[in-house]
Amino acid sequence: MTISPGPLLRHPSKNPEITMKVLPLLLALCFMSPAHAALITYAYTNKIENQHESYDAVGLFTVDDQRRGLVSATFTSIPVNFEWEGFVPLMYDQPVSDVGQLYENGFEPFTVGDASCFLYLDLFFLDAGEDIFHNLDKTAPFEGASVEVVSTHTGYFFIAGLNKVSTVDVPEPASTALFGLGLLGLVASRRKRC
Repeated sequence: MTISPGPLLRHPSKNPEITMKVLPLLLALCFMSPAHAALITYAYTNKIENQHESYDAVGLFTVDDQRRGLVSATFTSIPVNFEWEGFVPLMYDQPVSDVGQLYENGFEPFTVGDASCFLYLDLFFLDAGEDIFHNLDKTAPFEGASVEVVSTHTGYFFIAGLNKVSTVDVPEPASTALFGLGLLGLVASRRKRC
């Protein structure tokens, strides 16, 4: 016994009913705008210090508000220098400030060569409901926020907050791929008609 696929499915490219059902979907995929993530860069331009020493320092820290973590850091000072790219999530799953929640949060410590960095922040100045990633400039360093020379175990504490430098919107890869598939489908359907 053989099962026939039916008249609608035998030659979908020659069947106007299927083409008319698929075309609006393909058009929607083509004109749907891709989702965006924001890469937000903050600068630290102050001193780092411990009980014996104090040095000028400049650091750039970039966070991704969609992936919800720190994605790059560059730090320059006399005792500690590094460039890092990767992914470090928040220590506590608290992406927004809220009454009754934690009053501090930070990114997991990371190590680059002979340097390590621990960006731990006081959230006291954020209003309830404000997203941490878009408001790191309203935070202050909290206990333990520091950079360290790993080989000598010499740590230097951050003594000031961060300043927002830039926010760059970037399309998310999945939505960009979906947008591309929609365009390919539209082109393919036009070719089959011609």
